[in-house]
Amino acid sequence: MSSGSHTGLVALLMEEDCSRASWPLSWGKEAQAASTELLASIDGRAFVVPSKLTVARYLDAWLDGRAAAGLRPSTVAGYRQRVEGYVVPRIGAVPLQGLSALDLDRLYASLASEKLSLSTIRGVHAVVSKALADAERKGLVACNAARLATPPKSSATRPPEMTVWTPVELASFLGMVQGHHYGPLMRTAAMTGLRRSEVCGLRWADVDLGAATLTVRQAVQLVGGRIVLGAVKTARSRRRVDLDAGTVAMLRAHRRTQASERLIVGAGWRDRDLVFTAPEGSPLNPDTVTQWFDRTVRRSSLPRIRLHDLRHTHATHLLTAGVNVKIVSERLGHASTSFTSRLTSTPI
Repeated sequence: MSSGSHTGLVALLMEEDCSRASWPLSWGKEAQAASTELLASIDGRAFVVPSKLTVARYLDAWLDGRAAAGLRPSTVAGYRQRVEGYVVPRIGAVPLQGLSALDLDRLYASLASEKLSLSTIRGVHAVVSKALADAERKGLVACNAARLATPPKSSATRPPEMTVWTPVELASFLGMVQGHHYGPLMRTAAMTGLRRSEVCGLRWADVDLGAATLTVRQAVQLVGGRIVLGAVKTARSRRRVDLDAGTVAMLRAHRRTQASERLIVGAGWRDRDLVFTAPEGSPLNPDTVTQWFDRTVRRSSLPRIRLHDLRHTHATHLLTAGVNVKIVSERLGHASTSFTSRLTSTPI
């Protein structure tokens, strides 16, 4: 900052009836110390304009800004759920400029006492840290308090041990659901390792049955209870996946069945070129698919697994068969081979 700016600030401190000559000696010393500290903070870029903005009001505006900046609606919705569910009820009334690392440590301790998982608490910390980093960059706070806070360590938040089906158990499940409306979707998920959002968003335009491949480009997300179709999140998620002969034959039959259903529905068919749809052609609700899977497995004699564990089952079977982990990682759209190794079960 220029010397002229310093002079102007000092003049403001000493103007009119607040002149140095009219102060008691002790006041003069205190004012001089305060002005010296203020000027030092400005030189060190720590000075921020005082504000009564609360944490709640700032985070609400910050979330709106993320949406306006083009962040995926599902990502913004996830951020908002953490902010409104866990942060605002506890520290929303705290002035943004008064928020300390100790406040955040107390927030994390409170969430832990309510039996929230450590990974959830780390997710809350990640959102708060992003928001405060933006506040610091824009001069709304002098320091990002999240940098000094102590969230749960990542080593304490390892993913739960995965349960996968053996090849015999998977074959039993696929035989059991054959002929059901969700049967083709289940086989595709189990034999490709696609995520739930990816298999629900798969389009016929992205399936090449002649070449026995599909390309992952689109996903279905739930945003505020609404089904939203959009591009997949990362470059690694956009990938080509080879299909086995049995899945190709199943998809050919499924396309014929879908064409017949479309003729029956007629003008009411909602065409989005989706491979797997609700009866009238609209996108499937991913949660409905999960609930059906859970009910079906619960009624069977098979070991209980989650729908997402079909993905881990697929990866585990490939690794057990000797497929290189790099190929498996690319097939699943993982960020790294170490991530793939960490999430897959011990070979069976």
